[in-house]
Amino acid sequence: MVNMRKYRRKYSLTDKYHRNLETGLVLSGGGAKGAYQAGVIKGLLKMGIKFDLVTGSSIGAFNAVLLAEFIKKGLSSREIGDGMEEAWMKVDNFLTLNWSGFLNNFFNPCKISSIFSNKIVKAVLNSYIPVKRRFSDYRDCQLSVTGTNLNRKKLRIFDYNSDIAVIEAVLGSMAFPVAFPAVNIEGDNYIDGGALCNAPLREAIMWGTSDIYVVFLSPLDQIEDGYEDGKVHPQYSALEVIAEFIDMAFGQLLYGDLHRTEQLNGLIKLLNQYESSLPAGFLAEMRKLYGLKHHNNSKMISINKIAPAQELDPPGIGGFNNKKVIEELIKKGERDSRQLFKKRK
Repeated sequence: MVNMRKYRRKYSLTDKYHRNLETGLVLSGGGAKGAYQAGVIKGLLKMGIKFDLVTGSSIGAFNAVLLAEFIKKGLSSREIGDGMEEAWMKVDNFLTLNWSGFLNNFFNPCKISSIFSNKIVKAVLNSYIPVKRRFSDYRDCQLSVTGTNLNRKKLRIFDYNSDIAVIEAVLGSMAFPVAFPAVNIEGDNYIDGGALCNAPLREAIMWGTSDIYVVFLSPLDQIEDGYEDGKVHPQYSALEVIAEFIDMAFGQLLYGDLHRTEQLNGLIKLLNQYESSLPAGFLAEMRKLYGLKHHNNSKMISINKIAPAQELDPPGIGGFNNKKVIEELIKKGERDSRQLFKKRK
């Protein structure tokens, strides 16, 4: 049995604010394909879904922080959807070469920090989010993002209890290896949160949400079984190799989390079924062991999966400069979110 105590998420003991978190949104990494998530968010908001928590890794962290910020500012569902699309239209020069790094290390290329600069995405975030914004500021919709600590070689979750500037944490979560520079936070270097946790589903569960929407950026059958794309690849560039490798890791990590969620549902079902015949205190100990908090945890965890039927274009970190493709991805995400509700009827 896996000990989940160390994964529990709790509010600071010094904070008087507390409420139950019911509905969560989980956003994975996937480069320019993240525009699909913006469309899904638009669609879900139109359907009347209200989120208590949003978690994200990499490009998912970008979408997650925008959603949390717009909700904090009291924007309507329509205004939030328009704001998400507007932000994506601003990243048209996302892949800006790191010229200063190349010039300063022309004779020592091993010291070049990254191929591209993160100045554009930082400018976009600064245009929406105050520099001094902290995670604890997000109360109507809490925010959690992942980061990979290179120095300590471990995953870090930036959440309600983190006294870190939100923009810095999101930039760290988006620091795709080699492509973008690592971000220094409290003396440690952080890279793409998706390297160790591409879709923080476990984070949403540990906060106690029981109705969770998970947005995939690859077809579900591809994540589970792998696929043959039918394309000829005579040679991969260095960035393509990294992108393909991380995409594979992303899929396996997320599929593992989904499997563990099914096991957790089974545990909750058994606890509810045999509650009357179990020794006193047993249920409380089991819930404590698995970090189930903030509601009575008698509910099964509902996982609502939203995914494209076919591989999204553009792949990986490419395509940020193609506004037409970005617009199509947003529209597709919105259509696919509506399909989820049609299947329920």
